[in-house]
Amino acid sequence: MVELTEKRINLKKKIGFTIASTLIVPVTAIAEHEQLPTIVIEGSSMRAGTFGTAPDSSGLKDTASLLKRVPGANVNRNGPLTGIASYRGMFGNRINISIDGAHMKEVGPNSMDPPLSHIPAPLTGTLTVHRGVAPVSSGIESFGGSMHAESKKGRFAEGDGIETSGTAAMGYSSVEDGHFGSLLGAVANKNHKLYLSGSKEQGRDYKIRNNQKQGNSQYDREAFTTGYGFQQGGHEFGINYSNNNTGYTGTPALPMDIIYVKGALYDSNYTWDLGDGYELRVNLFYQKMRHLMDSFTLRTSKMKMFNRTTVEAGGIDLAFDMPLFSGIFTVGVNGDQSNHDATSGMPNGMMSENFFNRVERDRYSVFTEWTGDVTEELSLELGARYVHTWSDTGEVTTFNGGTRMADAAAFNTSDRKRNFNDVDLAAVLRYTVSSELDVEIGLARKNRTPTYQELYLWTGSRAVGGYADGNKYLGNQDLDHETAYQLDLGFDWHNEDAYIAPRFFYHYVDDYIQGIATAEAVAKGADLQWSNISAELYGVDLEAGYTFTDNIRFDAGLNYVRGRRVNAPTGDTDLYRIAPLNGRIQLTYEQSGWMGAIEGVFYADQGDVAGYNNELKTKGYSILNLRGKYEPYSGVVIGVGIENVLDSKHFDHLGGYTNHNRANGRVALPGRNIYATLGYNW
Repeated sequence: MVELTEKRINLKKKIGFTIASTLIVPVTAIAEHEQLPTIVIEGSSMRAGTFGTAPDSSGLKDTASLLKRVPGANVNRNGPLTGIASYRGMFGNRINISIDGAHMKEVGPNSMDPPLSHIPAPLTGTLTVHRGVAPVSSGIESFGGSMHAESKKGRFAEGDGIETSGTAAMGYSSVEDGHFGSLLGAVANKNHKLYLSGSKEQGRDYKIRNNQKQGNSQYDREAFTTGYGFQQGGHEFGINYSNNNTGYTGTPALPMDIIYVKGALYDSNYTWDLGDGYELRVNLFYQKMRHLMDSFTLRTSKMKMFNRTTVEAGGIDLAFDMPLFSGIFTVGVNGDQSNHDATSGMPNGMMSENFFNRVERDRYSVFTEWTGDVTEELSLELGARYVHTWSDTGEVTTFNGGTRMADAAAFNTSDRKRNFNDVDLAAVLRYTVSSELDVEIGLARKNRTPTYQELYLWTGSRAVGGYADGNKYLGNQDLDHETAYQLDLGFDWHNEDAYIAPRFFYHYVDDYIQGIATAEAVAKGADLQWSNISAELYGVDLEAGYTFTDNIRFDAGLNYVRGRRVNAPTGDTDLYRIAPLNGRIQLTYEQSGWMGAIEGVFYADQGDVAGYNNELKTKGYSILNLRGKYEPYSGVVIGVGIENVLDSKHFDHLGGYTNHNRANGRVALPGRNIYATLGYNW
């Protein structure tokens, strides 16, 4: 196994998918007679069909930025630290995301703190994305895919003595006069490990073009983590504490900005390798956070409003592996609970109301999964998961008169308890056609239950999980869960010098949750009400590359997805916030510790826009990036680059509208950025 791992790592430079090699290190390993899984930066193997990335030398602000480099993935960005994960047209709560094994809950009802914002990019070890059909073992509600972020924690010593390890990084970017610094240090022997880390990131409003600035785009964040690890005789245990303190940070696509997001995550993990394929894994987490946002500190607003929110959550994951036939059979139990509160009002004490009061959402689940070889060329993965979701909320109060008082009274007299029972099924078949071609086909049935915002918005509100479409929404306690029927077909062709790996997908979704214009919505001060429809999403994403010489290589990626409403009563069939055809190409030269890259990124026009919420069309754009990296000494990396070399003004279709108002147009992307970073790993 050691020789195989070393062989995979040695192949890294030759056939790695490196569209952004100075940003991340994804490595797709290929052997002569068998398909090998993707390898993350430290060389540990992952399930075939996954994709691992790790930040390198560009000083990315948040982990979500890494998704721009993953086939099929993207980012819905509402602010500099508010990147919402997107995969094949699904986004937000439709994607299962874990942070160090914890299923973190957003404290902001408008997704100002999406899960991937909780680990600063400099302290992120890897971000793993399951391509295609996500296995049921990857988590509860993997409806739109599964992603797992792991933070850096240092390493155990390899010998009998005490060893230290760590990383230090700092950087500067011109477009927002931003800077960051991070430091992680660990001391360990082969049985015990103790680590500490901290980071600081700060920047002003970024420039669009010709020194014109995008308002409400400043950011300020500090993070601190510490932990202890133990390993001996097949046992491995870890306990960790992390604290995130986000200060004044803009969210220009939302009605308010972040004044603070504060709180802590406690997590613990235990693994017992019993040998002969038997293994027990346990993860626990507890989260408590608070959040203040307002509409007047970082921007000018006619109506000054604030919102205070809190979340308290916890959960457990337990799984046991055992050998069965020619594979591994896994049984597991998962569960988590969360409680949310939100109080809004005006600084002068007027119009105060508890918008969400003791909202509770509990999920309990069991699953089984078998993965193994059917023949020498054929492997199979089968899984099933049952999930019970229960939710409820307390009564709300408002000091606003008129219809809002009546809306609150009607909500308080309603039966607010909801129960959902879901069954997920997944099957993935992989066939090695030849030493150069592998084929994979996946089938699945996946479910997602409504969020507390979709159920319990009792009057018109813009606190809708980061949709940022300029509309007010009304909840619907009669919503059914979403059910997706998924088909995924992938090919992986490779030889000594070239590779191409396209994947085609089709999803049909019963009871897809979308806003609909209803009489009840209008009566309660909303534009749309969450409702169930039928929808379909289909498309293709691929990665490809060619090695010209030992020093020069070419890599490319392409993504296309189309989302449509099925049997729409009008001609309005397009789903909201679907990225247009997009891709990137890169030419890289690397020799003797030096690396230089020319990268081109393009996005086509997007005219297939959602009519139900008056989504605006966007024009296509292309940008040119130059990147360089130099390693003068082992472990020391200097990175420099120019992003958006031509300083073009462009708009991302997945971006929201300025100040949550379509009349203002979409939030512009940053102009030319010159950056420099310095990192040291030991």
